[in-house]
Amino acid sequence: MMAMTVAAQPQPMFASPWSDSCLLVASTLELPDYFCPCRESSQPFTFPLEIEVTDTVWYTATMNDLRQGVSAYWFADCSITMEAFAFCTSKAPTFDLTVGPNQMRDIDMAKINEKLSQLNEQEKVMAETMTPHLRVYPNKKGGSGKVYCYPYDQGPESKCEDPLPLRTGMTYVCDKPENVYRMEWSSIPSQGKAFVHWLQKKNQACEVWLTLDSCSGEEIGRATLSDSLHVFLPDSAQLADARKGKHSIWLHVKHKQGIVGRIHWYSNPKYNEPLPAVKQKVCLGKTLKSDMRTYESDTTFTDTIWVTKDSLTTREISFTFTQPKMEYDTVYASQTELARGFLYKPSGTVFHTYQDSVVEIKKANTCTRRIHVTVLSTQGMDYVGSSTPKSCKYIRNGQLFILVDDRKYNVFGQEQR
Repeated sequence: MMAMTVAAQPQPMFASPWSDSCLLVASTLELPDYFCPCRESSQPFTFPLEIEVTDTVWYTATMNDLRQGVSAYWFADCSITMEAFAFCTSKAPTFDLTVGPNQMRDIDMAKINEKLSQLNEQEKVMAETMTPHLRVYPNKKGGSGKVYCYPYDQGPESKCEDPLPLRTGMTYVCDKPENVYRMEWSSIPSQGKAFVHWLQKKNQACEVWLTLDSCSGEEIGRATLSDSLHVFLPDSAQLADARKGKHSIWLHVKHKQGIVGRIHWYSNPKYNEPLPAVKQKVCLGKTLKSDMRTYESDTTFTDTIWVTKDSLTTREISFTFTQPKMEYDTVYASQTELARGFLYKPSGTVFHTYQDSVVEIKKANTCTRRIHVTVLSTQGMDYVGSSTPKSCKYIRNGQLFILVDDRKYNVFGQEQR
């Protein structure tokens, strides 16, 4: 009866690329119109995936592939959509991801697992043994471009020999210790106004710099980005000159092995209203913090802070660290003590000669002490009396002691060792 039903239907003018049995099943069970392409044209999917896309492409994936998450790059003038179907018979995708022109989008493992958890129990059991399917297609007739698909928190390596194009607003996952990206002169903003933003979950640092015309060309700017609030602002005049001279620029990103971050280039940034100014004074030795950075010395400047995407703001910073007042101390040491090194305990300084010296006592987040220390010979002490045995007084580390022959006593008459 099924065969008769199909035979009775008007035959298409051109032969279908799908098998008669597939068309029969799809028609009889009223399956989605993508059932046959999904079933019969799916190609094996493996990470990483790098392909040219001009039309709808189907892939057969595995649950392990999906659970890794995905980072998808799309270099084109239109958007692209990726859809994951648990089965070719599924009425709707389990999840989808649309990437704008010259953009990157990603889905982490948590989101993937959340979507998979929404399957009913029967689907979950089947999904563990069956292979899901991916559909990739440009969202414009005739649209085309190159797509890169990597597991979440991974991206294509971009080297001097084959750099990825640097697009404004695009996210680049930097999981390799060093990557290089190239921007055509025509993409450089005419006024040269742009910034580079580094996004890293634990605020681990990276170094960025720009070269002109080639990977090893003239360097035109460098910065260390220690957190995700601060940005690198290249010299706008140099960028404008590069555009006028039709010179490409190359962005270098370098960080320690094992760090994963995301780099962005934004042209013509927007500026929000300035944040409240910060003006503080504290003693030298302590630290002051503002917007994820720590300061230990006098500084006055305008800080530039990232807000979101291509938006920045500023804050006036003025920190003053007051110098410590000079303290004075006189200590006495014998020739024997100096010969083996006389320790001045407050600062840990060791003296080997009679002298005047200024020492500093520094402790973490504590006001610095500055002491003028005079080291004198015990032979110059004032004698308490002329009777035998001879006794004299002297001061060490700010304390008064009485020396009687070879014995030392404090002011209470207690012998000191």
